[in-house]
Amino acid sequence: MTIPPAPPPLSPRASRPLGRWLFAGALALLVTPGPLSGQIGIFDALARRFSEVSFFANRGGLHGASAGVSDDGLVNYGIEVFLQIGSIHGPAQPAPSQGDSVSLVWTGMEVRRGGSGVDTVHTYQVRPRPPRPPGEPIWTLEVGIGYGQLTGFGLDDPDLDLRGAVRDLPSLSLYAVYEPWDGYFGVRSGFMKTQGLQVFDAEGRTFTGEAEGFLAGLALGRFVQVLDLSLFVEGAYTWRDFPSVRWSGAGPVPGNAPRSMGLHGWSVGAGIQFGVGGN
Repeated sequence: MTIPPAPPPLSPRASRPLGRWLFAGALALLVTPGPLSGQIGIFDALARRFSEVSFFANRGGLHGASAGVSDDGLVNYGIEVFLQIGSIHGPAQPAPSQGDSVSLVWTGMEVRRGGSGVDTVHTYQVRPRPPRPPGEPIWTLEVGIGYGQLTGFGLDDPDLDLRGAVRDLPSLSLYAVYEPWDGYFGVRSGFMKTQGLQVFDAEGRTFTGEAEGFLAGLALGRFVQVLDLSLFVEGAYTWRDFPSVRWSGAGPVPGNAPRSMGLHGWSVGAGIQFGVGGN
């Protein structure tokens, strides 16, 4: 008789029903403007597919930006949800010396009298042996789907005032978490688009810009567990390139308005993360 082994445990930061319900409620409030009757169950089912969610805010600067673009103090903030895709465990604990997957536990003795004399009957109960516990997780692999907004960039030209933001729609990250050190590193990429991009010239005219592009980045961070929450700090470098900016407005577009924008730079930030997995 063989007892199937239990599935490997999730990361210690995952499998928290309270966080899952909070995540499901947040999704329902964001997506469903009307009554929530019958909606929580749908978003709860969606939340079961994820292990964690985090809110973050970063501050940084430009490094290697395109000509004419200035640094007014980059600020990036957003939300990211995680799906645990695998883990690497250390050596498993030694297996019991017995090779069988079950054991016999003595439960009592009964004396029976018959024609051939007196017999003593011992009764036993078959119980499964505890499965061989896996080793502690060393590496945890996670995929992160994030939504963020970047502000804090402008133009060097004093006659032009550039306003607007860049949004990730969305970004996709792959993280490797080294559990013994509570640290991680990751790579990310994704689609981005300008939001509310405008240029105001010295005459008060307004020109609206639109641009799309892809981002790529590297991240390195560490987290600290506090009750059911993880507080983390992270340093990152991100390449953001808009190969073409389309301007529209009344009159000719100023010649010094950027036709392309590179917003490459570093950032340092912090955030809070909590588990949303579990049943």
